[in-house]
Amino acid sequence: MRRCRTCCAPGVIIALATILIVAAPTLSRAQSAEPPAPPPPSPTLLERWVDLQTAMFQVRYHDVESSAGVRTSNQAQDSITLHARFNLDPERRLSIGAVVGTGNGFISSWNNTGIGTGDMAKALYLKQLYFAVKPIKGVEGSYGGIGIVRGESTEVTSYDNDGYLLGERVTVKRPHDLYFDDISFTNAYLGSTTKSSFFSRTQHFTDRNYRHLLFAKKLRPWIGVSGDYTWVSDAIRTVGTVRAAATVKTEPLHVVDLVRWEQYRRDGPQSAFGFAAHGEKTVAKRVTVGGGFANIDDNYGGLNADRFQRGKRLYQTGSIKLTRELAVNIYLTEAMHNDVPISIHRRYDVVLAYNALANLQRAGLFR
Repeated sequence: MRRCRTCCAPGVIIALATILIVAAPTLSRAQSAEPPAPPPPSPTLLERWVDLQTAMFQVRYHDVESSAGVRTSNQAQDSITLHARFNLDPERRLSIGAVVGTGNGFISSWNNTGIGTGDMAKALYLKQLYFAVKPIKGVEGSYGGIGIVRGESTEVTSYDNDGYLLGERVTVKRPHDLYFDDISFTNAYLGSTTKSSFFSRTQHFTDRNYRHLLFAKKLRPWIGVSGDYTWVSDAIRTVGTVRAAATVKTEPLHVVDLVRWEQYRRDGPQSAFGFAAHGEKTVAKRVTVGGGFANIDDNYGGLNADRFQRGKRLYQTGSIKLTRELAVNIYLTEAMHNDVPISIHRRYDVVLAYNALANLQRAGLFR
């Protein structure tokens, strides 16, 4: 099987780094010349103690066919995702965070309804539970069952949005002092990928096999870049993966509104290079269409987005915003020119998504 030449990976990463270094003085002067931002509005009474970040309810129909021509899924599913922080002091420096959701597994957030293939499932899991502290402005430490940070990379070339870790993270957001908008370091355990429940994974609290260092920067309001390095260890070796990504909002071009490039380069005995390119355009007031191409190597490991997994594939996306809270999302993909079996050769999803947080914001309970 022919592979993409890995020599292009360092070149793009070096180019991104060069942009950061060259642009730094100009950007620093521009930042110092800008008037100070107005103070944020005062939190509502409920927000003083509860920070609701996600409240999403979804139903979908999806159809999946493997490269062997076998229809592996033809079903209706539902999904619930709730992410909130509970503040322990009025200044919101101490908090407890939790993520509750459907779907059992590292790459799963859906339960089968029993309509179509698969048995009905009704399970709801506490997937993340962590303690967070903010000792000074722009610095936060968290410990417990935490999520994964990606910068401008997405779950296509990184880890699935539903993934979880056990460990600690330090995040620094002090761009006026350190130039970067976001710097984070994570030391954690990555594993138990078939157990979504936080409590079923607590025996690994003292284990560490995952380290991650991330730098992210908004070079302009319309362009963001990030670079990160991940170390993952097993009983034999430690494998490192470097990732880089850039997102550009291109509205003045009137061709597409957004373009994203993301890539990774993994070292070790199964070294490989992969990438994804994405673009999207708002074609009407409430209608957005997009698409792209992804190339994920055969030995990636299966922990990236469940819609993509490994292989070369074209994909298309669409979103119709019916109301502020309600939207219909569409996803279609087809793998192409792969020399190994592909579990997701053809797939399409139709999703009805209800954002309850938007409704609560409309009611004035949250900003």
